[in-house]
Amino acid sequence: MATDCVKLARGRRIRLTRENECGAVVEGPNSSLTTDAIVTGTITPNYADPTEISVLNGNGDECISDRSRPALRWLDISLNVCVWDPWFINLVTGDPVVVDDATPTPNTVGWSIDTDLTGSANFGMEIWSNITGQACDPTGNPKYQYWLFPWVKDAQWGEWVPYQNDGITATFTARAVAGGAWGVGPYEDVLRSAVTPATLTPLLTPIGPTQPMRTITTSAPLPAVACGATVLPVP
Repeated sequence: MATDCVKLARGRRIRLTRENECGAVVEGPNSSLTTDAIVTGTITPNYADPTEISVLNGNGDECISDRSRPALRWLDISLNVCVWDPWFINLVTGDPVVVDDATPTPNTVGWSIDTDLTGSANFGMEIWSNITGQACDPTGNPKYQYWLFPWVKDAQWGEWVPYQNDGITATFTARAVAGGAWGVGPYEDVLRSAVTPATLTPLLTPIGPTQPMRTITTSAPLPAVACGATVLPVP
C-alpha cells in the first residue's frame, strides 16, 4: 500500500459553505463561496489545561505523580483577507449585506456590522494547498493537499486600518469544532477516483463526530474562484 508523504507550500483556494446552528449544510442561494483572496490562514489547536496530581510523602519526596492526557477542545482559526467581499463577510460573521436600488436585481455593494447578528454564522471551510516537487497522478493531473474543517463558528472581527498608505486587509478569528452534519459533504469535486475511467467524487467516508478536521491528498481540480456567493443546489 502506497502512502502520500507531501511537502506543502502556498495556499490556492478557500471555499466556505453556509451551515445552520447545528452544523448542517444549508442549500440554496448565496450558500457557497470560493476565493483565492486569503493572505494567510492560520490553524492553532486549543487544549484544555491538563489536571496534575502530586502527593508528597512524609519525607517530602513525590509519592504520587500523575497527569491527565491533553484534551483538544477545538481549533482556533485566523484568516487574513485581501479582498473585501460582502458575501464572504456574511458567511463568516453573519453580518448582513447591503444592496443598491438596481432593478430588477439589486447589486450587493457593502455590509453592516450588526451587534445582533455578528458572530452568529456557522460554516464549513475547505482549503487547498500546493504540493511542491510532486509527481502528477497517473493521468497527468497535479495533486493538492485538501483540508476540511466541517463546522466553523463564533467568528470575530479583528483589527483593520482603513486609512493608510498600504494595502487594507481584514482579519477574522473563529473556531473549528467537532460535530455537525457535514458527512461526505455537498460537493462532487473533492476527490478523483482511482478507478478507470476516473470520476470526481465527494469524500469516500463521512467525517466523524469527534473530528474537527480532515486532510487528504487529491488530484481533483481546484474549484473556480468567483466574487460573491453562489447557489448551492439542493441534491
